[in-house]
Amino acid sequence: MVSRCCVCIGVSALVGAIFLATGCALIFVFTNLIHSDVNDQIPLKYGSDSYNNWISPPAPIYFQVWFYDLVNYLEVEKGEKPTFIQKGPYTYREKRQKTDIKFNNDGTVEYREIRSMFFDRSMSAGTEEDTFHSINIPMMTVAFLAKEKIPALERLVDIALELTGETLFPKHSVHEMMWGYPDPFLSKVTTLAKDLHINISLPAEFGLFYGTNNSDDGLYKIHSGQKNVDQFGEIVTWNGEKHLDIWTSAEANGINGSDGTIYPPFIDTSETKYLFSSDICRSLGMDHVGSVKERGIPLERFVAPEILFANNTVNPDNAGFCTPAGNCLPSGLLNASACRQGAPVVMSMPNFLGCDQDIIDSMIGIHPNREEHQSYLDIEPMTGVVMNAGKKLQINVVLEKIKGIKETKNIKKRIYFPVMWLNESALIDEKDASKFKSEVLDKVKLTDGIKYGLIGIGALILVLAIGFLAKRGCTKKQASDKEGLINGPATAMNSKSPANQENVIL
Repeated sequence: MVSRCCVCIGVSALVGAIFLATGCALIFVFTNLIHSDVNDQIPLKYGSDSYNNWISPPAPIYFQVWFYDLVNYLEVEKGEKPTFIQKGPYTYREKRQKTDIKFNNDGTVEYREIRSMFFDRSMSAGTEEDTFHSINIPMMTVAFLAKEKIPALERLVDIALELTGETLFPKHSVHEMMWGYPDPFLSKVTTLAKDLHINISLPAEFGLFYGTNNSDDGLYKIHSGQKNVDQFGEIVTWNGEKHLDIWTSAEANGINGSDGTIYPPFIDTSETKYLFSSDICRSLGMDHVGSVKERGIPLERFVAPEILFANNTVNPDNAGFCTPAGNCLPSGLLNASACRQGAPVVMSMPNFLGCDQDIIDSMIGIHPNREEHQSYLDIEPMTGVVMNAGKKLQINVVLEKIKGIKETKNIKKRIYFPVMWLNESALIDEKDASKFKSEVLDKVKLTDGIKYGLIGIGALILVLAIGFLAKRGCTKKQASDKEGLINGPATAMNSKSPANQENVIL
């Protein structure tokens, strides 16, 4: 008979195989369940958590700015290299609220987003009354318009400067530069132009973000995810248009990606993530660089590469951003004048990160650092929700010798004058992070524990069973038992053979 031990080992091996197979099967079962649940919860629907977090983001959003204070402005007028000291951060709490929400039958949703800024002194290096010297942007804007578009304005620039006493490097406060101040130069140019029948309309006030507080940046239409979750968050139109008409190629004018806060679930890290920035009227591509963890949540990090604003000789895809066509700036710079009402504004990454070295060397006090100055998105890979982000940009103004502005007569070569850089950032708070971990990650960990636990236990039992089987030699033992059953009776019969009987008689 087969030994009981061998039978037990065989049963154990069978149980181990069942556990192993069940665990493997649950990988697919649980994966499908999780995908189904996420695909059901993510789309924007009235009353859902996804919708409520979308219309009014719960995570604190900060808008921080650093201004470049020109400390040797008198020497710059004589042709010397500018020297800067960075002042900041000056921090604003940003509140966002979606309004005019309209769901469409094609699975899209339209909305506007009101953004309101509140100065936070506790997180700032000073007050909004802090002052600094910077370039006269209104003056340079009028001079640029006279040079590029309205030559008749050239004779007005010098007259307006004489009448108003404006200088090339005035002093202004943080609040004035951010939100606006009455500019006498602009008012005087408007008056003189009207007297000479020159058709031009200039604002009476100037500020880098003049008129943007408590306002929206346009009408958006995005995919809600109800029809196709793989398109969740993607922008369909902005202000009713599918494409821009600012740049010189169809690719550059494309409105790609989302607003940078949401992406389709189950992200593919091999794909570039795009976000559309109305600040510079273009989409920005972000590349995957690795995994990080914030608030105990594993995230995938995407950053803006240094070639984001690279010259077309370095990045041919950027040829369409050269305006006018073929007029490309040095690497790291984006001519944003068409997006800034004709002002000679040039965008870059902070501290000219990724720019040609000669731009950095043309001034003192510029220290680019990738860790500090790069934009990033940290995306939760299963849901596609951005849980940590920082959009960083720098505003610069072209400074060169300009007819009608005597203060520029000693400027030897073009300078991309840095005005300020910003960091618009948000990080999921502890409360929402804990909620996400308990409602999502803990459930995933539980399913992982079940399926991989079964696989581990089943594999262990199977290995042990095979090991015992090999050690005890049950197969060989069974063979010996069978041989005994066959040979035993034969031996008994042989003992009663005729030969043996004869010996008995004798």
